[in-house]
Amino acid sequence: MIYITGDTHGDIEIFNERRLGHLKKGDTLIITGDFGFIWDNSKAELKNLKKLEKKKFDILFVEGAHENFELLKAYEEVPLHGGTARKIADNIYCLNRGELYSIEDKIIFALGGGLPPEADETQGAPSMPTDEELEYAVVNIEEQHRRVDLIITHEAPASVKRLIDRGAYINDLNIFLDTVMHNTRYEKWYFGSLHEDRPVSDNLICVFEEVHKFG
Repeated sequence: MIYITGDTHGDIEIFNERRLGHLKKGDTLIITGDFGFIWDNSKAELKNLKKLEKKKFDILFVEGAHENFELLKAYEEVPLHGGTARKIADNIYCLNRGELYSIEDKIIFALGGGLPPEADETQGAPSMPTDEELEYAVVNIEEQHRRVDLIITHEAPASVKRLIDRGAYINDLNIFLDTVMHNTRYEKWYFGSLHEDRPVSDNLICVFEEVHKFG
């Protein structure tokens, strides 16, 4: 089974809570950005990663706005579920921007990255997808005839972001995701940057602490 939850920010206690206690071998947990366990290579961080490696389920995440992008790039890129990803451990992977994956016969489109609220520029920010990554995303969506089962992003489409927070800053990625939203058919879309548990519609969901089952 596929499960989705919001930003974990390096908090190991989240993985010890009851809401994740039912996940078992063969399950996949997807985190909508700001995984937080690849940050400084400290002893405490490495110890927490070892604990996650012992989980029976797979842990996949898209990049958020607050990551150590240089550290993430140092991990090997490997094939995963029909796409490519950065391998953190045998059961932990960072999903590449704009990539497609096939998990349990579901086509999943992943586009991580975002902009911290305190940032005032999008151009060249390592947390934001490059033009090449966005072009790759478009090609992948087109190859699926603009139809996927599940979309996982950190940021929200621009119109959705403003719906939740009228004063929210709209960045280039939000605008791009608005185009994806209006031109792609999907069963569910989860995003986590706004740190709320709130369904925008039946198939577009802002997620933070809740765990959603898909499939």
